[in-house]
Amino acid sequence: MDTTPLQVDIDLQTNDRDELFVTMKLLNRSGEDLRNWSLQFDLPKSIAAGAHTSLLSHIGSHVTLAPDQPIALPAGANRSLQFTGHPAIIQRISDLPSGIYVDTGDRYLTAELRSHNLTQGEGHDTQPDSGSTPAGYSQASTDRVVASANDFSTSTESSVAVIPRPMQSTPRAGMFHYEGPISYCTEPLAADAIAWLAELFPGTLAQDPKSYEDAQLRFLPTSTLHPGAYEIDVRTSHIDIRASDRAGFFYAIATLVQQLSVEPGVATQTPCIELRDQPRFAYRGLMLDCARHFHRKEVIFKLLDLMALYKLNYFHWHLTDDEGWRIEIDAFPELTRIGAWRGAEEVLEPQFGSGPDRYGGYYSKSDIRAVVAYAKARQITVIPEIDIPGHSRAALKSLPDLLVEEDDQSSYCSAQLYTDNVLNPALPGTYEFLHKVLDEVCELFPGRYIHLGADEVPPGVWELSPACQALMAAEGYHTVWDLQGHLLRNLQSHLADKGRVLVGWEEAAHGDKLDHSAIICAWSGIASAAETAALGHRVIACPAPFAYLDMAWDNSIEEPGFHWAGTANLETCYAYEPENLERGADFAKQLLGVQSLLWSELIVSPERLDYMLFPRVLAIAEVAWSPRGSKNWEDFQCRVSLQHTLLDHSRLRTHSSP
Repeated sequence: MDTTPLQVDIDLQTNDRDELFVTMKLLNRSGEDLRNWSLQFDLPKSIAAGAHTSLLSHIGSHVTLAPDQPIALPAGANRSLQFTGHPAIIQRISDLPSGIYVDTGDRYLTAELRSHNLTQGEGHDTQPDSGSTPAGYSQASTDRVVASANDFSTSTESSVAVIPRPMQSTPRAGMFHYEGPISYCTEPLAADAIAWLAELFPGTLAQDPKSYEDAQLRFLPTSTLHPGAYEIDVRTSHIDIRASDRAGFFYAIATLVQQLSVEPGVATQTPCIELRDQPRFAYRGLMLDCARHFHRKEVIFKLLDLMALYKLNYFHWHLTDDEGWRIEIDAFPELTRIGAWRGAEEVLEPQFGSGPDRYGGYYSKSDIRAVVAYAKARQITVIPEIDIPGHSRAALKSLPDLLVEEDDQSSYCSAQLYTDNVLNPALPGTYEFLHKVLDEVCELFPGRYIHLGADEVPPGVWELSPACQALMAAEGYHTVWDLQGHLLRNLQSHLADKGRVLVGWEEAAHGDKLDHSAIICAWSGIASAAETAALGHRVIACPAPFAYLDMAWDNSIEEPGFHWAGTANLETCYAYEPENLERGADFAKQLLGVQSLLWSELIVSPERLDYMLFPRVLAIAEVAWSPRGSKNWEDFQCRVSLQHTLLDHSRLRTHSSP
C-alpha cells in the first residue's frame, strides 16, 4: 500500500440552531491526480452529509464520504467535504475523526490530520451530568497527584503507605533491615506468595534456614482468619505473616511489596509495624475490553501483576464484540480467520482509527491457558465474556451461512451504529454456535462465572423475522423482547449443566426472564445496583460515572476519553460508595462487590492503557477492599504519590511472558 500521506485540515463551526458543521479539507500530496476517490475515517457518532458531500456509508464508527459530483483531486490541490451533527459529537481531540485515508478504487492513501480549530469552550465542552463529579485536575496523570500530594506530609495518617488501605495498623519503632537475601520458612499455602515475591525481586529470598527460629520471613497458617484475611508483624529481626488460605498469604505479600525497599546492592528494609487486614468485598474486579483494540498477552500479564499488587481478584476479559473476535474456537476457525481482523480488504471494516491495513489479532488456546494459569498464581479468577446476542457482528460476518436468516427484513440500528450485529434467537444455528463456543470456553476457563453480555439489543430487531415470529407463536410470547429471555434461559441452563453461573450486564435482568442465580453487572448508575438486587439477583456494582475508566478525567480538550457519563477524576472515583444503607441489609447481602472497567475504543497502545487506568484504578481497588467509613482523601493522595517507584519497577512495567 502507498503510505505517502495526504493532509487533512478540520474546521468546526456551529450555527445559532445548535448545529455543528465539520469541514474536512483534503490536500493531495501524493504527486498524482486522484480520481473516483472517497474519504474514509472513523467517528462513532451519528452524522449527516453537508454541502456538496455524499455520505456513502456509516458502518459502526467507519464513515465514507465523497463529493456529490465526480471531481478529481489534482496533485497539489485541495478539496473539501463536510458533515454535520450535534456539537456534542466532537468535544475533545480524541473525538476528532481518526484512521483517515483515501480510497481511489485501486489503492489506499493514508492521510495525516494536520490541523484543527477545536478549542476549549465555544460550545464544544458540554459535560453530561454524572450525578456526582467533584472539581478535579486539569489532566489525568499521576504527576498531577504527586503535585497535590506534596502539600501533605509523606507520613500518612494510617502510617502505612499501602493501597488499598489496611483495616488496622500499629506502627512500632525501628526497621527490619537486612543486608543479604532474606531467609524464609516454607508453608504450602504460601507457595504462590513466595514465588511471586521471588519473581518480582530476584535474589531477595534465600534458601530455607535450618530452623523456624532462624528465618527472617515466617509464614504461619491459622484457622482463625477469614478467607483473604492476613496479619503481618514486622520486627527488627523478622517478619511474621499469618493467614488461613493462599489468598491471605498472597495479599500479605502484596502489602509487604509496597512497603519493602529493595534495590540492587542495597539492604532490604521496611518499617516495623503490625497490620491486620481483610477484604471488604469478595469480588474486586477489573474489566478490559480486548475486542475493539487487541492487546497482546504480554500486556495482559503486566496488568495481572498490577491487579495482584492492589488485591483485585477478578479479571473480566471482554473477548468478543462487533469489532473483533479474540478467542480461538476449534469448532469455528472462521471466527479468528475472519472475525479477528479489520481493514479495507477485510470482511470487517476499519473501526476506531485502525486504518486501511489489516489490523487485529486473537488469543490462541495456549495463550489463554497461559493467562489463566498466570492469573491463578496471583489469586485472580479470569471471567471470559462472549457478548451476545447484540454486539455480535464479528461472529455474524464470520459465519453468515449459520447465523443469518436471509428472509429477516427487520430494521434496527444499535447504539454503536450497526444495522447487522444481533444474533437471531429463533435460528437453530444460533444455538449450535453458542453451545459449541461455550463448551470450548468452559474447557479453557475453570472459574465458575461466564459472562454473556446481553446488553444494548436495539429496538426494531427480530420484528420482521419469519423465524422469530414462528417461535413467538409456538411459545406464546407477546413481544420480541421475550426472545432474548428465551435465548438466555437456554444458555443459562447449558452453563448450569457444566457447573457454571451466567453473568450479564444489567439488561439481562430486564423483564425478570432469567433464573435469579444469574449475576448482574449494574453499570448505568448507582441506583441500578439496588434496583437489580431488588429483583433477586446478586450484583456487581460498576456504575459508569465512577467506574468506567474510559471516561475523560476532566473537560480539557487534550484529555482522551468519552464523556457521556460525565468526567471522572481520581477524587470522583475515590468518592464512590457502593453500599446504600437506606436499601437495608438485603441489598448489602446481594452486593458481591465492585468492578472498574476499561472499554478500549480509544485504547490504541499499552501507554494509553496505563494512562487511562492509573491512578484511578487504585481508587476503585480501595473502595472494593478497605472498610466502609475509612476514607481520607488527603491521605489517599499521599499514598498514591508514594506508589510511583513501585509502579516504575521494571518487573511490573515490562513483564515478559512466562
